[in-house]
Amino acid sequence: MTAALWAVFSCSGETPGQGTSVLLGSVSAQARDTDGGTAKSAGAQLSPNDSASRVSQDDTLIATRGGATLGLSRVQFASLDGWTEADHRGVLQAFAASCARLSTRPKTERMGVPRYAGYVRDWLPSCRAAAKLGNKATSARIRVFFEKHFHPYRAEASGNPSAKFTGYYVQAARGSLIRHRTFQTPLLRRPTDLIEVPLSTFISDGRGRRIWGRRDPLTGALVRYPTRPEIRRRGIKDSQVLVWLDDPVDAVFAEIQGSAVVAMDDGTTRWVAFDGKNGRRFRGVGGILRRKRLIKRGQGTMAGIRAWFEANRHRYHEIVDQNLAKVFFKFSNRAGAIGTQGVVLTARRSVAIDRAVIAFSTPIWVSAHAPIGVNHQNIPWQQLLIAQDTGGAIVGPIRADIYWGEGAQAEAIAGRMGGRGAMWLLLPKRLRIR
Repeated sequence: MTAALWAVFSCSGETPGQGTSVLLGSVSAQARDTDGGTAKSAGAQLSPNDSASRVSQDDTLIATRGGATLGLSRVQFASLDGWTEADHRGVLQAFAASCARLSTRPKTERMGVPRYAGYVRDWLPSCRAAAKLGNKATSARIRVFFEKHFHPYRAEASGNPSAKFTGYYVQAARGSLIRHRTFQTPLLRRPTDLIEVPLSTFISDGRGRRIWGRRDPLTGALVRYPTRPEIRRRGIKDSQVLVWLDDPVDAVFAEIQGSAVVAMDDGTTRWVAFDGKNGRRFRGVGGILRRKRLIKRGQGTMAGIRAWFEANRHRYHEIVDQNLAKVFFKFSNRAGAIGTQGVVLTARRSVAIDRAVIAFSTPIWVSAHAPIGVNHQNIPWQQLLIAQDTGGAIVGPIRADIYWGEGAQAEAIAGRMGGRGAMWLLLPKRLRIR
């Protein structure tokens, strides 16, 4: 595994000029990859009492994993593709949800893993200003608001501005609390012996990472949790099951999406949310099918994967068990998909990111292509999104997974979404990064 890379961000009390780039560097060979953590966060600490956050050149940051550094270059809003013409009205709902979460946190707490994002206090003024706009603010007023309170920064990965985009949605399914008739595929509850360990609680360079395991009853040691096939083969008790689905492919997609809306056999609707995982490496079923040459290039969409399983139901466990990762669920009292930030996601306005690189609540301008044209044709799509979620496959400085909502249209778009584009981070002017 390659050593993690870090970015050095410096701030001053002066307003930066246009085109200023964040200084980049590489950490020493002692830094560990995503499975460990020995790299030290050296240098000066930001003072919680400063009126605006400052980062010295000695203040290092583990910016990402997998061999790429985040680069940020200050630009003008006029250089953002489609910025002036876009309809910004929907973004306030998502931004307000993030602001509500920020309002519950201490002002002197860091925004997240990336040091360049500053402290909670640096974002609260923009939250207060956004609240004054009201629900009926025009797109032009919202655009002016972001231009007044934020600076845009073009994001790059080790000098490469090409961002990778995918999409996700809320999986629809039919279910029952009782196993009967066609309801034979379980979504599992979180096991009582599953242990979640936030590494940042124990090491300074935890970078928002978590490990999952269980306590060995003989030694008391934390050990890896059983794999997907191990869980299935040892037998599943009714008490372990949250809900029984009537379609095994829906169960696969629910784990990929991290949420589901289930039409129950008693006529009610239940929302299902992520509640943990076994911590094993995720392998997408589309990739598994491609590597086995069971589907052709271009058939790895959700529609293509579903069609293959429909024609090969007898091979379901053979394929699915090659993904050792297993996701556990709970019922949610809130309607809608719940992001890692703890907010209800907003369709076409929420985005999943790598929180080791980008802090929750960060507005992100994306310029990409999306399959929203006639017959799902890919057409240019520019939109302001808010970082509110994460995903097991969403790793890297400029990697983003766009939330498209629920329903057949959202599924069709998300299942076909993929490709390259560009992204810009909007950071509060109070940070005054140079």
